[in-house]
Amino acid sequence: MHLCGRRLSVQLALVLGLCRGVLACSGDDDDADGGSDFVPAEGGGTTPPETPSCEAAEEGSSTVAAPELLLTLFDRWDEGWLGSPAIADLEGDGVNEVVLPRGERLYAFNADGSIKWMLDGLPGRIWASAVVADFRDDAALETVVASRESIYMLDADGNVMPGFPVDWEDEMRSLGAGDINGDGRPEIVVASTRSGGQEDVVSAIDASGATVTGFPPLETGSSGCEVDDRCYIAGAYDQNVAVGDLDGDGNEDIVVPQDNAYVSIHHGTGEAFDTAAEFPSAKSPGLRYLHDLELAQQGWADDEDTALQAHFTNTPPAIADLDQDGTYEVIMLASVQNAAQTNREQGVALWVVGPDGARRPGFEEPFHAPDYLIGLWDLGNNIVAATNQATVADLNADRPGLEVIFAGFDGRIHAVDATGAQIWQWTYTTQDTVLTGGVVVGDLSGDGIPEIVFNTYSVDDDDGALFILDAGGNPLHEIPLPRRGAMAVPTLGDLDGDGQLDIVVSLKDAEDGEQSALVYTVPGASDNCLLWPTGRGNLLRNGWVLAE
Repeated sequence: MHLCGRRLSVQLALVLGLCRGVLACSGDDDDADGGSDFVPAEGGGTTPPETPSCEAAEEGSSTVAAPELLLTLFDRWDEGWLGSPAIADLEGDGVNEVVLPRGERLYAFNADGSIKWMLDGLPGRIWASAVVADFRDDAALETVVASRESIYMLDADGNVMPGFPVDWEDEMRSLGAGDINGDGRPEIVVASTRSGGQEDVVSAIDASGATVTGFPPLETGSSGCEVDDRCYIAGAYDQNVAVGDLDGDGNEDIVVPQDNAYVSIHHGTGEAFDTAAEFPSAKSPGLRYLHDLELAQQGWADDEDTALQAHFTNTPPAIADLDQDGTYEVIMLASVQNAAQTNREQGVALWVVGPDGARRPGFEEPFHAPDYLIGLWDLGNNIVAATNQATVADLNADRPGLEVIFAGFDGRIHAVDATGAQIWQWTYTTQDTVLTGGVVVGDLSGDGIPEIVFNTYSVDDDDGALFILDAGGNPLHEIPLPRRGAMAVPTLGDLDGDGQLDIVVSLKDAEDGEQSALVYTVPGASDNCLLWPTGRGNLLRNGWVLAE
């Protein structure tokens, strides 16, 4: 099954709306832990697939044209954080806008670059991407952002809606939405950086601003953690929320990886999922993600100095039917450390589990990319650590299932298939000052075979760039970005309605009267195949890839 041309669902209806200094950087031939069968092509990556993942556009081509600067968006001094731009028709009038978080302000720009509206006076920075969806069942879309301890919902004209702002716990860096109570409308799901322990780090709010029944789960007693003292709660530091129907009951569920080796997975009622019988903990927040399955089943490491475990501090999860067997998986990219937490720079690992924590075939141990260059630690001056985002898409239709594409701590982009085999890797930097926030996937030439788009950022000026790779991980284009580049994931969409695909890049820095975001157009590209077009996959920012 492929992702393009799939049926409209409640979720979709709610939404819509070269290494630096090196031209061609080849991925290493070494097999990473977890297995590999890729054959590097000349210049890097591997031979791209021949079979389209999506229906081709009417005038498609196998050549991806170089992006051309279409538009510059301006604000005053505000820094960009991790908020990916949104392209959406807010008023339902057939004309798109760009919704752009910048520092302590939220902007909506018209398609000509003028400001439609601006929300300022917020209590602090907007860390996560704005959710843009129909929360009120009308012709227009609403926009939701989290700023420090406050949640705001705005109407299509930028007015704060009745019942908002809603205050909860500082700082809410994780924000998504989905229909968790089955009423046909999305609810807002947030997670906080608060310390956890016996304190909740996840809550849910409906469109009126009221807290959803069963939330917060510990406070209300809905989690079920009282039946087991192994519920280890900790903060969520970087868009650590996914929302999707994991168990097929029609109500969407919640995944929150935490600032430890544990993951809270909740039903829409707030109850934590039961773990598989093979594990010692009764509920999901008590399952310790040790790499060795036998140790995870035991619940502790015999030798904490050598045993490896996950750490999910900056882990935005995904929900997808990776192997296309009709059931959904939880997909997470974690940093790797020893169980004693004395050696933390051990790369990243890709986990694929069910809602009960049971590991899927091929991922009995997580895929481990062990090399370390940069990414675990913040770099200072508001340049943050890597976001461990896993993008899920049908990147290679010649292989069964979907693929997961992610940036490691090794300066490389990796692609891993549904069996846990790495199909390629490509080095985008050899510098220990350059990072990327994650990748998006869409067809930029109209031939039905997708490309990969990402931007980079750095502590130094003029080291960031916008990259385009083909589906085999081979570099096609590199566009230099000004100042310190862009931390937020870029967004693909047709902003101006001319039928041609555009790329919106939110820059890290803006000075007075200088650009804060750049809009590129890609000649010959259309919106026929947008598999993961924006941060967190969609404008609900919930990381859910719907099955056909």
